[in-house]
Amino acid sequence: MSLGRPVIVFDTETTGCTGQDRVVSLGAVRLDAALEPEGTLHLVFAPGMRCHFGAYRVHGMSDAYLAGQPGFAEHAGEVAEFFGGALGCAHNMAFDRRMLGGEFDRLEMARPWSGELCTMLAWRRARPGERSGLAHASAACGLSREGSLHGALEDAWLAANLLRALHGLAPAPMRLHGFTNEQVGDMAA
Repeated sequence: MSLGRPVIVFDTETTGCTGQDRVVSLGAVRLDAALEPEGTLHLVFAPGMRCHFGAYRVHGMSDAYLAGQPGFAEHAGEVAEFFGGALGCAHNMAFDRRMLGGEFDRLEMARPWSGELCTMLAWRRARPGERSGLAHASAACGLSREGSLHGALEDAWLAANLLRALHGLAPAPMRLHGFTNEQVGDMAA
C-alpha cells in the first residue's frame, strides 16, 4: 500500500490546549511513500511561558527544565527541512496543526507540510463505534506506550504504526531516543 508520497507523522507536547499555548516538544517519524520508516526527529523547546498543570501531568516536563532549552525559532529551519513539504499526519491533526502551525505562524514561516491526514478520523471511518483515542486505537493494534507519560516521539511512532495498520501493514519497530537538541537538565526539576 502506498500513499504516493512521503508522510511525516508527528506529535506535539504543549504548555496547554489554547491558541496562546506553545509547543514544548515535537516528535516526528518520516515514512516513505510505501509507509516504511526512514527517520525521526525529536526536539524540546523553551516555550517562554509556564505549562498548565494538566499539560505538565501529561508530559512531565517542568517549567524549570523547559526554560533551559532552546526556543522553537532556533530549530524552525531544521523542522521545516525534516518535513520537506511531505504529507503531514497526526492522530489529532486539528490539535497538532494548530499547535505546530502556530509556531511557524509566529515566525512568519510557511507550514512545512503539504496536505494533511488525521489517523484519528481515519480510525473512526474504519472502525465506527470503537474508541478512537491514540491509546485505545493503538491497543487494538497490539501497541502501547512504554510509560504513563506522553512523549511526542513515542506518540508519533504509535500514530505511524496506526497509519500502517489502517493500510494493512504490520507495525514497524519503534526507534525511540531522547531529544536531539536537549540542554542539560532534569525534566522533573
